[in-house]
Amino acid sequence: MNKHDQSRKDALIKTLCKAKEQAETAILYLSANNRDMEDIISAKLTLEYIEISLERLGAINREAV
Repeated sequence: MNKHDQSRKDALIKTLCKAKEQAETAILYLSANNRDMEDIISAKLTLEYIEISLERLGAINREAV
């Protein structure tokens, strides 16, 4: 992988990490405020997709999640 590709990959990982934090915050907010269960499930599913993406990019391993 050349340095430009690595830079793009690193930027993508950084963006996904930020999205993961936001998804976790959303789940906490939705759960704490007794929001619609469908919204909570959607947020959890989104978080799962983000974690899978990070794993495939080599940013995290599954045991750390």
